[in-house]
Amino acid sequence: MAEKTTETPVRIIGSRELHQNLPGILKELEGTKVRYVLTVHGKPRAVLIGAEPYLNLILNGTRASEAVVGLQLSALLGGEFDTVALDDLERALETKDRES
Repeated sequence: MAEKTTETPVRIIGSRELHQNLPGILKELEGTKVRYVLTVHGKPRAVLIGAEPYLNLILNGTRASEAVVGLQLSALLGGEFDTVALDDLERALETKDRES
C-alpha cells in the first residue's frame, strides 16, 4: 500500500497504485485527516483529500471563489447548506473582499 509517514497522515502514492486500489483509497479519503500525494514518475502531481475535508478547507479559505466552490460541493454532498449560516458566509466573503 502507499507509503505513510509517521508524523502526518499524508501518504505518497503512485498513479499505478491509485488505479489498482481506487475503491480502498476513496474509502480512506472519507477520513478527515487522510491526504495522499499522487506522484507520476516519482514527482508530485496532485494532492488528494476527501470531499468533506476539502469543503471545510474551502469554507475556511481565503477567497470568495473558494467559498462558492464550497457551496457547490456542499450541494453535491447532499445539499446540507444549514451547516454554514448564510450570514456567516456573507460576512466571510465581505471580509475577504476587503482584504483583496
